Amino acid sequence: MFPQEDSLKPFIGQSEDPLLRTSIDLELSSMKPVSNTKHAQKVAIHELQDLEDVDLDDSSLRRIPGSIPPVAYLICLVELAERASYYGLTGCLNNFIQRPLPAGSTTGSVLDPTSDESAGALGLGLGVASFLTQLLSFLAYVTPLYGGYIADTKYGKFRSVWIGVTIGFFAHMVLVVASLPFVIKTLWLSLLLTVVSIIGIGFSAGYIKPNLFPLLVDQYAVDENYIKVLSTGERVIVDRDATLERMSLIYYFFINFGCFVAIFSSIIERAFGFWMTYGFTALVYSVLPIMLIYLKPRLHLSEPTGVSIFEEVIVLLKELFQRGWLTRMSQGRFWSIDISADTQKLAPSVTVEDLSTTIQSCVIFLYFIIFNLNDGSIASIQINQAGSMRTSGIPNDMFQSFNPLAILIIIPIQDYVLYPLLRKRRLTFHPIHKITVGFCISATGTLVGAYLQYLIYSRSKCGWEGASECETVAPISAWWCSLMFGLQATGECFATVTAYELAYTMSSPAMKSFVVALFLCSNAISSVIGEMISFWAHDPNLYAIFMSCALLGYGFAVVFLLQFRNLHKQLNS
Repeated sequence: MFPQEDSLKPFIGQSEDPLLRTSIDLELSSMKPVSNTKHAQKVAIHELQDLEDVDLDDSSLRRIPGSIPPVAYLICLVELAERASYYGLTGCLNNFIQRPLPAGSTTGSVLDPTSDESAGALGLGLGVASFLTQLLSFLAYVTPLYGGYIADTKYGKFRSVWIGVTIGFFAHMVLVVASLPFVIKTLWLSLLLTVVSIIGIGFSAGYIKPNLFPLLVDQYAVDENYIKVLSTGERVIVDRDATLERMSLIYYFFINFGCFVAIFSSIIERAFGFWMTYGFTALVYSVLPIMLIYLKPRLHLSEPTGVSIFEEVIVLLKELFQRGWLTRMSQGRFWSIDISADTQKLAPSVTVEDLSTTIQSCVIFLYFIIFNLNDGSIASIQINQAGSMRTSGIPNDMFQSFNPLAILIIIPIQDYVLYPLLRKRRLTFHPIHKITVGFCISATGTLVGAYLQYLIYSRSKCGWEGASECETVAPISAWWCSLMFGLQATGECFATVTAYELAYTMSSPAMKSFVVALFLCSNAISSVIGEMISFWAHDPNLYAIFMSCALLGYGFAVVFLLQFRNLHKQLNS
């Protein structure tokens, strides 16, 4: 362990100002390192209460984000590799299941690189393809409930990630086998192996997704705001919320850089076939074990609590729903109850306040069910839409890469232009307002998709009854789909990134992975709705599907804003 004072000084700016110097000595004497590794030292910095002229909660001092620990970027690289492999295979999975083998092809590749034909293999149709791709999405977003629970109570975040990586590696290899030319010839065998792979990849994501982001934020060593003196002599407040905001943006940037890397899968799919595509994604995924081995000694790892959050929550709920709970609820005092000593013994790590904020965040996550419909849950229909238009030799599933590409452009603008400008002008862009803006922008993207589908039906030789399966595509450039994907991605930058922040900050230490998993579960519910939509995913219903999702997005954005317009006041208090 490093000497306490020397290891903590980097977190507080040095100054010749005797007032600040006194505060530094005061703070160093009150901090306590709690890290369990030699590479990371977590400290708690309390408010500078002895400074009469500085109030950290209400100050004219400029607020800036703190320094991001270098190890955080390595965690982001792990997520990049995982997302690159995941989206590399899911983007091609729809074509693999839906479309038949192109004429003369044995691997699924397109022999004429200039044609508008799309790659394919099993030829089971859009309905089956939508169902299975939504099954993968459902599993990937519902299993984090179990993965987060296991991490919090038994294995810890890092070990849980390892379990997920191991399962995922074998699942990727099974998909490679399913796409081999001699296996594709046996339809039932290829389909069976594909389903097995889908289940394995879904479960692997369940262990990885709810634990990487909390593991990332755990590496930021400062628990409160503090004063720092810049090289210019300016005194500023290093804001923890601004730091977490930047870390969330960086994390999401790496996620979508990985998604954008998946563009190579579409190129390989069209040129060489599916076994080469899935071999590429398996190769990318194989980087994960190497990175985890390197990261292990460099991380600050918190131990699992060893208790069942579910059991503790049930105990608290039983006490909260004692006789008279309806009266307390009608009076706005539902959470105002004295917990008995017996209940406190049975639920030592979860307080009523923890449960209250967790349930409040879960209500926020419910709105993301509709948001996700406009941002991925109808992706197979969107990919099919691009295949019904003039692609000029570009893979139809490559256009969805404009989603991560737009995010790679928008996030740096948010992080280095928009949010710093707002902070400089003392303007607060509250989380609820960010999410509302994201909802509306994403719904606008789906509205563009509805207009494009209307044009396809109007101009296709096969009309409203068969444009999706028509041998001749509609005379419309598929590049217009990039606008749809780009708007939906911009909505993500405002809504989804902010939700990750709320999922982490609005939960107790014992429930962080669990709460992030609850947020991810909203995607699973969206996938179930997507599964139901898949039964109607055929001509002439596609226009109605796009339009309905867009209108629901706008409507839920308004209701969301009205319900949570004062949430920032509750968070501040």
